[in-house]
Amino acid sequence: VKKNGNKQYFTRMGTRKKVHAFVRVKPTDDFAHEMIRYGDDKRSIDIHLKKDIRRGVVNNQQTDWSFKLDRVLHDASQDLVYETVAKDVVSQALDGYNGNLIN
Repeated sequence: VKKNGNKQYFTRMGTRKKVHAFVRVKPTDDFAHEMIRYGDDKRSIDIHLKKDIRRGVVNNQQTDWSFKLDRVLHDASQDLVYETVAKDVVSQALDGYNGNLIN
């Protein structure tokens, strides 16, 4: 453990650890393809919802979201998800390091 002011962080082989964020998208037959755009970098996703006209002409309904992630897994297999997201965490946990996966 190294201390940097009031912050503590764990290192392994000289690298700084951080939280990684992934999203897996598995389209279905009724998936709203027109609402989601994927970045060419496979690290960003944009979501657009049409305004709900039942809420009136003037409303503050949010319609757009953009997310920057470590990786977007579009229609990925379970094997690819494990290799990309969990393999290192599981390996490090077996080596005695703390590891968390949130689904």
